[in-house]
Amino acid sequence: MFETDAWQRLTTELKNLFPLFRYLILQTETHAFCLALAAAALLGFFPASVVFLTLLRNVFHWDAAYNVLLDTLTIYFPANQKFVVRNMVVVAQGFRTRTQILSLLWVLLGSAGVFIPLETGLNRLWQVREDRPYWKNQLVGFTLTIGCSALALFFVAISTELHSMILYLPFDIVRRATRFTVIRTTITCLFIVTTFALYKFLPNKKIETMQVVPAAIIAGLVAEVVRVIFSQMLPFLRVVATQGPFSTSVSFLLLVYFETFVLLGGAFLASRSERYPWMGFLKTKRSNLPPS
Repeated sequence: MFETDAWQRLTTELKNLFPLFRYLILQTETHAFCLALAAAALLGFFPASVVFLTLLRNVFHWDAAYNVLLDTLTIYFPANQKFVVRNMVVVAQGFRTRTQILSLLWVLLGSAGVFIPLETGLNRLWQVREDRPYWKNQLVGFTLTIGCSALALFFVAISTELHSMILYLPFDIVRRATRFTVIRTTITCLFIVTTFALYKFLPNKKIETMQVVPAAIIAGLVAEVVRVIFSQMLPFLRVVATQGPFSTSVSFLLLVYFETFVLLGGAFLASRSERYPWMGFLKTKRSNLPPS
């Protein structure tokens, strides 16, 4: 009897995932949102990384965090990591006032491009009738950009402190494995917190915190899995053979494209929590006992 009920419940939950599949795969609007988000991320990723490297090296004079960020970028970028990171270092070392202004301009352009389709997509999921005016969208987006940048520096600081402790571990293989784990964990935690901020503050309506926390956790974990799978599958996609000199940019664009499906998929689950009761796994159960 127990096995029959469990099987029926599992079958029901799997059927409930069909609307998620239809939204992510069969709905053209979702693909348009994801492609727009990926293109905006491509515009802002390189200059944003250069700005962070410059801040750590020339402003904070924090070489340990600078090296940790370089290692993190090397792990995260899907293709030609050494080439990309080497160029970031060259640009960051030659940072001047004009270059700084232009880099910040590209960061802001990338941010602007991200928050326009992302707010629209989240508003559709939460059935908000009207989007924010453009100026208000950019104001909220700029605030989130500053906040997420501060979070990124915070997690880099945590990763740097953990890396300083790794030096005391025995055996080189243990240190390398622990360093790899720390970087992966901090990236995932940063993505979870950033996703929560987007779910919570970007839609043009008030969103309950506990409605989006489970979705942000699931999205952060699944995004890391997607990134690992994509990195392993990338050689079989033959991007270099088909895209030539654009293969590096195309690889990054495809990675972000797939990860934005995860971002919107988490928002879909959060906006329909009544259909997916297992999304409330962090909510505390209320006691039925009368008050004393």
